[in-house]
Amino acid sequence: MPDSQFLYLLRHAKAEPWYPGVNDFARPLSDRGVRHMERLARWAETELAPPQLVLCSPSTRTRETLDPLLTAWLGLQSVIRYEPLIYEATAGQLQGLAEAAFEETDSLMLIGHNPGFEYLAHSVMNDVDAQRISKMAVGSLAVIEFQGGWAQGAGDGRLKHWVRRKDLG
Repeated sequence: MPDSQFLYLLRHAKAEPWYPGVNDFARPLSDRGVRHMERLARWAETELAPPQLVLCSPSTRTRETLDPLLTAWLGLQSVIRYEPLIYEATAGQLQGLAEAAFEETDSLMLIGHNPGFEYLAHSVMNDVDAQRISKMAVGSLAVIEFQGGWAQGAGDGRLKHWVRRKDLG
């Protein structure tokens, strides 16, 4: 049994707006979203250990959210899997992906979309920490620790980091 396992939940950064006739899956990040991810990657490079596994939605905006982290965390490219299920996943589906991943790794990053990410964050954290995340806005990163591992601690995770766009200036 591991001492601790870590779940990094990263909601994609701000994307170009959707409007009728636009393919939602192909929407890229806005300039603001790109700048935010560059700042978040610089923060992550100094404050976080790279995850051992990354499961990323294959949408354009999630791939572009991931790109700056590839520069910050060298070697990350080799542990990325693009997971189509994440695109419109429910919290339950995301929890199933995390459960399977934690059988092979101690630190997992999921990159994807709301509302699933926000619901997942609330469902796996203790009540006090879950209250700190009232809304998982675009570009938000939650790092959740499960003492004793996911199997022992899912539902009682501790929020180690909560980084929002406004926190990075």
